[in-house]
Amino acid sequence: MSQYQLRVYTLCSRKALVAYANIWSKHIPGMSKHRITTHGVWTVPAAPGSETPQLYALVSYRDGDDVQERLLAYLASPEFLADMEGFDLSQIVGVTETALTPTADSPLR
Repeated sequence: MSQYQLRVYTLCSRKALVAYANIWSKHIPGMSKHRITTHGVWTVPAAPGSETPQLYALVSYRDGDDVQERLLAYLASPEFLADMEGFDLSQIVGVTETALTPTADSPLR
């Protein structure tokens, strides 16, 4: 069974969200080279009274892979560095990672 992770990125503005969503489309092939599969990427507008929209990404890692090892290998890769070129990382104001365990009846297992 794959290991699933929900990654939530909080951005500083709508403009930053749009830019980072475009970067995520570039991340998908590079992540795949590092055995990280992207199942979906979604944007969430800022809540009323807030300026911080979010980007959600559902990814998985192969069973038995060390999630942190795979992620760190990708973050150190030339693909990641090329994807992020010109993007100010301070526009990402928060990142959360949540491990997800599929139920017995989940289509994603």
